[in-house]
Amino acid sequence: MDLFNTCLKLAKFPYPLKVGNIILFHKHGKSKTGASSYRPISLLPTIGKVLENLLTERLNFHLEKNNGLSNLQYGFREGKSTEMAITKLLDTTHKGKTSGDHLLVLSINIKGAFDNIQHNAIVNVQQT
Repeated sequence: MDLFNTCLKLAKFPYPLKVGNIILFHKHGKSKTGASSYRPISLLPTIGKVLENLLTERLNFHLEKNNGLSNLQYGFREGKSTEMAITKLLDTTHKGKTSGDHLLVLSINIKGAFDNIQHNAIVNVQQT
């Protein structure tokens, strides 16, 4: 508890608690030579996860209490869900169609983001 309180008081997240081990699991039926043939899993120190959860809970409490989040923010919020976001999108789309308004929907799928990232950039950032 003293460690957590000190981290909060100093507004510091100790570097050793951020360092994880990346384990690569081979995807069944895939070639062993391609980067996309592996699923990366990052194993972080448990004590760091506890501190991160504590910080997340405090930040969420502060944002909810002070109306710091948009009502359109559905991800990572208690009482909001993917289904609610889809329902809102469909409702807005329907209203736009019936009123004759213009409507633009942008959907981004970041498939294979880890496979295509510059891995040396991650290593360089970790070392600074």
